[in-house]
Amino acid sequence: MMVIRFFLSIFLVTAICQTSWAFDWDFEGRVKTGSSYIFDSPPNHKDFDSEAELRLGVLGNAWTKDDWTLDYELSADAKLADGPSVQSGLRRESDVDFFRAWLRLGNDRMKIRGGRQKILFGSGFVFRPLGLFDTRDVTGVVPETRGVDSVRATYFFDETTLVEGWAVPGKLDNHVIAGGRWEALVAGLETGAVIQYHPKTDLDDLAQFSQELVQLGYHVKGEYNIAYWSESRLDIEQKNGSPLRFDTVLGADYTFNIGEGLHFLVEYFLSTRGRNFTFVDPRQQGTFQQLGVLFDMPYGIDIVWQVFGLYDLEDGSFQIIPQIEYSITSQVFLYLQGRFGGSAERGEKNGRLFSKTSVFNGTESLIGLTLVGYF
Repeated sequence: MMVIRFFLSIFLVTAICQTSWAFDWDFEGRVKTGSSYIFDSPPNHKDFDSEAELRLGVLGNAWTKDDWTLDYELSADAKLADGPSVQSGLRRESDVDFFRAWLRLGNDRMKIRGGRQKILFGSGFVFRPLGLFDTRDVTGVVPETRGVDSVRATYFFDETTLVEGWAVPGKLDNHVIAGGRWEALVAGLETGAVIQYHPKTDLDDLAQFSQELVQLGYHVKGEYNIAYWSESRLDIEQKNGSPLRFDTVLGADYTFNIGEGLHFLVEYFLSTRGRNFTFVDPRQQGTFQQLGVLFDMPYGIDIVWQVFGLYDLEDGSFQIIPQIEYSITSQVFLYLQGRFGGSAERGEKNGRLFSKTSVFNGTESLIGLTLVGYF
């Protein structure tokens, strides 16, 4: 929140001091509400998991001089939730917080943005090793990452080449996550490289927040009849022996000339960890591999259907996640979605993608409706 307050203070001071102030704004918002029936809810848990969300925001240009502009976005969410996810502590019963709150000063070559913003890049779709600050559920309804309080600077050499750096306050002992990346078109391939120093923080919305790491990564994406990509990250833990973890994704997609265009996407994910690397989740020890598959296709002008399939090659757990999107109007959408988990192997159901436990864990099978309206 310190970053947000700092940049909003700059915003207000600039508004007062600039005699040539030219302020414009657009108002936007979203209402989202839905409920899901849990087929086999654990004992002493409710059968329906429900949510309601109101998002209000403004964005626009605050100041322009020569080729420099100062623009902004400020939006906040108010959420209410009820059901087993609240009972188990997976989400709060109520929450009000900023979704985005940033100022950006820039021109055609340079952009500097501070505040709560999205830092998301890479070529992966289902699995994102380079999603260092990614909080999305890609299989959910309207997946999006909340972003982090940070300062980010980007310099564009041309339309395809850039360098970028960021700093994210970690709060704990004044630690700061600092990183940078380079991205360019190399031999027709979208190519990028990333480096980041990640000290211990108390940003518990992020993976590995309590570990000190040096992180290196790359991503490559190209197309030859079909699109293909690779994205990888190496984590070097800063403790005796410098233990390693390596995550990598290989993916491809293609649109078949079937119906109105049947889109197919597949990704293979591999994660392997050294013996002394700190394990956050005991189910993720050692090496594991997963497959992600997506089919989607429009049906007419109002309907789009999709089916996600996720499978863990080590423990045999899987999830099948179908969804139908129906456009009631150009700004109102109804979603029918389901999630059906299980295991291809006999025995204890305690897999990474599906677990059967006495407390709600978020992998249970369900079916539900969600209504989303934009204004």
